[in-house]
Amino acid sequence: MVKGNGDKIATTFKWFGIIMYANMYSAREKFMNVAIFTDTYFPDINGVTSSVYTLSEELKKRGHNVYVFTVSEPRSELRKTKKDASVYRFPSIPILFIKPQRAANPFSIRLIRLIKRFRIDIIHTQSEFFMGFMAVGASTSFRIPIVHTYHTMLEDYTHYIAHGKLATPAMARQYSKTYCGFASSIIVPTEKVANALRKYGVKKPIYVIPTGINLIPFMKENHSKEEVLALKKKLGINPAWPIILCLGRLAKEKSVDLLLSQMPDVLRLIPEARLLIVGTGPEVENLKELSESLFVSDHVIFLGAAPYREIGSYYQLGDVFVCCSTTETQGLTYYEAMAAGIPIVARRDDCIKKILRDRVDGRLFDSPSDIPGILHDVLADPGAAEMYAKNAYTAVASYSSTAFGERVEDVYMHTIDRKRVRMGQKKNSVVKIPMPGALSHLRLVMLHPGNNKKRHKKNAHNNRK
Repeated sequence: MVKGNGDKIATTFKWFGIIMYANMYSAREKFMNVAIFTDTYFPDINGVTSSVYTLSEELKKRGHNVYVFTVSEPRSELRKTKKDASVYRFPSIPILFIKPQRAANPFSIRLIRLIKRFRIDIIHTQSEFFMGFMAVGASTSFRIPIVHTYHTMLEDYTHYIAHGKLATPAMARQYSKTYCGFASSIIVPTEKVANALRKYGVKKPIYVIPTGINLIPFMKENHSKEEVLALKKKLGINPAWPIILCLGRLAKEKSVDLLLSQMPDVLRLIPEARLLIVGTGPEVENLKELSESLFVSDHVIFLGAAPYREIGSYYQLGDVFVCCSTTETQGLTYYEAMAAGIPIVARRDDCIKKILRDRVDGRLFDSPSDIPGILHDVLADPGAAEMYAKNAYTAVASYSSTAFGERVEDVYMHTIDRKRVRMGQKKNSVVKIPMPGALSHLRLVMLHPGNNKKRHKKNAHNNRK
């Protein structure tokens, strides 16, 4: 009897040509070494960053070793973040036409050393680009299975590359199909994204797992009235103002301009209202110019980025949360607002049809021109606003970070199991036989006849010598 790696024991009966494998606990590892590759991480605040952070924390709680491989950032930016020994940054340069994104060199000797040192069992990619290329290289070199989370509908973002002149939606769809082909399993946050990938021609197993969040920091009961009032005073917000909250990355696809364009009509119905925009991005200056051209700049507050660990407090500043985007795949800001207990007004889209129901968990609109009337109805009827908020708060419980971690862990295990089966089929023919309970974890593996012929030829050759 020969002791193998981990908790496996192998027994070999050479005269029968049979190898028996037994696992003392289970066919799956108790703990895994996980490498997460991402092109965006703190200090950037966006849906991918939140998803990666939440996942890594939940996997660590479940006993796994998690290492985040990401791009470097200027030292001035890194000072804003808490130092994390499990985060490894690789040299990168800024991408001028897609701020604040950065590009890392996909060839790294340091990465090879880290993969070896940490004995990585599974690679989880969060990007189809630079760090994603590094992950594919590591997977190929070390035969480590890849799980890929497809966060972004790339066909909706081609305008960032030379204003859409160098990349088309059709090219983005083909590229997505090609990259997903490198993965063993695909995770998507909604059925909308899963259906899109299937239409692209992606054949790999697709798991729909909504990104979970830690609900506790956002809950209203964890923020006292005194704390909220102090924050309003610090930011120069009059407590008497009705606050329309817009929070997230300020990019063209987020369609914040649709909300801003309706502010003149909103102010006719709600003269004291203020639009509070929390976040930063490439559209900031354009949005500021738009607010001035509409003569509403005195009623629009551009707050800039808020520290992620304090973001729960910023949700409490709003009396209503508004999102006009139809390119969301994560929907994290919806979950956060639902957990914060504030009513939501959102643009109707497939990605939220299972999250928000009109006049039940919030209000949905089809045309931007509907926004002023809906906002007036929500802010003028505290009873309805409270009902929407309570229903949404109850519904968001199923999107907890704990459930998210459990589901992703299960995908890892299934992916590793499938990898082992494929590798085993290439070398051996597996025969299952009935066994009593004590031997229920044993497998009989018949060596391939071709292997026997090779061995007999080798023995005959040695005998002739």
